[in-house]
Amino acid sequence: MKMKRFIFLIILSLVVLGFGREAATPQPGGPTPRRVIIFVWDGLRADDITPENMPNYFALARSGVVFSDHHAVYPTFTMMNSASIATGTYPGSHGFYGNVVYAPNAKGKNAKGVAIDFSAPAFIEDFGVVEGVRDSYQGKLTLVPTMLQVAQAKGLITAAVGKFGAAFIQDYHRGGIILDEDAAIPLSFAKELQNAGYALPRNTVNAYSAGALVLAGNNGDPTAPIPIQRLNDRETANPLDRTGALSRHGFTYLTDAFVNYILPTKKPDLTIFWSKEPDATNHAYGPGTYNSIDATKMNDEILGRVVDKIRQLGWEQTTDIIITQDHNHSTVSGDVAHFPFRGVADGRVGSHDPYGYSVSGFVRTAALLTLDGLKAYDGAGCRNIPTLSGILFDGTHLHPAKNDADGTFCGKAQMFTSPRYVVPKPVPAGAIVVAANAGSDYLFVPDGDVNTVKAAVLSLQSRLQFGAIFVSDKYGDIPGTLRMGLVNTDSPARGRGPDIIVSFSFDENVAVAGRPGISYASSVNRRGDHGSFSRTDTHISLMAHGP
Repeated sequence: MKMKRFIFLIILSLVVLGFGREAATPQPGGPTPRRVIIFVWDGLRADDITPENMPNYFALARSGVVFSDHHAVYPTFTMMNSASIATGTYPGSHGFYGNVVYAPNAKGKNAKGVAIDFSAPAFIEDFGVVEGVRDSYQGKLTLVPTMLQVAQAKGLITAAVGKFGAAFIQDYHRGGIILDEDAAIPLSFAKELQNAGYALPRNTVNAYSAGALVLAGNNGDPTAPIPIQRLNDRETANPLDRTGALSRHGFTYLTDAFVNYILPTKKPDLTIFWSKEPDATNHAYGPGTYNSIDATKMNDEILGRVVDKIRQLGWEQTTDIIITQDHNHSTVSGDVAHFPFRGVADGRVGSHDPYGYSVSGFVRTAALLTLDGLKAYDGAGCRNIPTLSGILFDGTHLHPAKNDADGTFCGKAQMFTSPRYVVPKPVPAGAIVVAANAGSDYLFVPDGDVNTVKAAVLSLQSRLQFGAIFVSDKYGDIPGTLRMGLVNTDSPARGRGPDIIVSFSFDENVAVAGRPGISYASSVNRRGDHGSFSRTDTHISLMAHGP
């Protein structure tokens, strides 16, 4: 994102808030309390922001300010951008690298209470994973404080609501109110919600010591997504499905709690509401599909409910609203000259159709590096990608599925299109650990061998799936690459950042479901993703409204 612009808005908002509890509390004859609510609509395409899809947004925008030349931080991942939104800085300053992190010295349990194997790259959209990595960084997940931490230090009440991981990282020391898909924090707030008749996110019990909190017998799972509807291959989502946004149920619950309890009861001075949509639905079905548009409309409905509540509380003239995204979204697809689009019929991939859907795009970087003689591992088991691993023009599969009936290759009986690349213990000299993140991948060279880095670069440069390659500044100039410092991603501290960041190739002019922008990606069976250096993935919007 344009960091200077976003920082200006946040600083201005905090100045308006007064940087202190005393300024936010009504005093006889004193200033009126001011509030700021920041909405982040995860993965929303800027071209889906239309009056038809988002009437409440446009009602605000007409009397607000729209910044038309806004963009995401690269790599365009959620947790990378959530750290930048939280701190107002680039990765080269805050020192955090998501979504999939390699922190082999970390320890801990995830939100479900299961021990995490940090010897392999770990997906960090989870409060337990965040805290495990935080503790391995001596308590400093980010090297600069977050906006909510600064506000709390000045006595302001803060709230972080919404998507697991992205909302939690805003307040990763648990200094304010947190209500995300996994947990209600702190414990006193969780019990308040229970006493008010609200269910709690099912993993809330794991945010505290054993026995500190007991869920009601009828609590259920209020943030559970609806199931993805898949093709007959049982792996790939059916883009023709019309069941709607995957997270609608969960975010109805979160919005209910925010509008009906948090706002009127806790009266937060500064809130970040991070919606999971349309990112989650785009991942499954792809941008431009019916379900994707439904997810976009869901955000506008939430905005409308919040604005109505602000008016009901009489806060309309004292509340600033900022709306942005963390990244845009591309369709996962390879080169259509090799992998032409195909229709979908009767739950199966059909014949060639220029207006059809992708049947390619998945890339396993560890596999390609291994083919070139390198010792590469991504920490994952066998993958079964029956459609998006590539169906060629003549209908043959680039990576035909195999049946490991006795678990010889995969460790368990399953179908697979690529074998496992588990990180060995200990990690051998000359190894490359790949944190497969989607539209870009992180490559770590644990022993820091420059020859291994150069060999990895040569391998990446030889394949059409890969585009721009960024190498840590400590290795100097390597032909055909750019230094990470040029895009403000070089790690400011040892043991945090990757040695190489590689963007997958993309084509911004090819459209699927009416939405331009395709990209290769390392994500598993996803029709939509992000993370590349493309204009599609980096282009987002920013709007500010208020007194």
